[in-house]
Amino acid sequence: MGLWKDLLGILGDSLSLGLAGVRLKDSSGNLLVRNAGDSADAAVTASKVNVSGDVLDVNSDAAGAGADWKYSIQRPSSGMSAAVVLTLPPTDGNASEVLTTDGNGVLTFQAAGVTGLCRKADTTALAFGAASPLALFTLPANAIIHAVTVFVRTAFNGAAPTMSVGIAGTTSKYMAATQVDLKTIGQYEVSPGLAASGSTESLIASYAADSSSAGAADIVVEYSVPA
Repeated sequence: MGLWKDLLGILGDSLSLGLAGVRLKDSSGNLLVRNAGDSADAAVTASKVNVSGDVLDVNSDAAGAGADWKYSIQRPSSGMSAAVVLTLPPTDGNASEVLTTDGNGVLTFQAAGVTGLCRKADTTALAFGAASPLALFTLPANAIIHAVTVFVRTAFNGAAPTMSVGIAGTTSKYMAATQVDLKTIGQYEVSPGLAASGSTESLIASYAADSSSAGAADIVVEYSVPA
């Protein structure tokens, strides 16, 4: 009789393991591991899981709305020339740390402070009707400005529109009004070559429209904070 029940289970869409055990169930060709009551998925424990496909789906039955979405981990479709093994760190790291590799796939958490040496760029749009002064951004303490570039996308049509980049009280500290022509489309770049300030600076663009009714430009400031 027991053998006959097992055969019936195999011929149906599910197979129960024991009287109160899990249920193996077919769902359109997919194997599901369900609880005894077939009301929820059940856990699977194994010493190693081999996945022959390229994708792992977390929360695979997500509704796809609100906060309920699927998360997929995917192998690159091209570019691999050897097997890759990533070994996770032994701890969960500290706030603001980043994952780094030793070149052999062993991952560790390290402080992200070294990224402060990178050259950064801040961009602010200048339109013909902008109020002056136009706030750009706060330059960090001890930062060096490598370049100030103004990209005039649309020529300003006023009589003699001008702009400069600096700070309150020294409005042309990093770019003088004579170093950019707002009436001509183009790229205007200045390397100030000034020593870093030991305190933060609120950068501004001082702008005079001079009756401009058209015109658009981008102000890009490139800087870094040396160690």
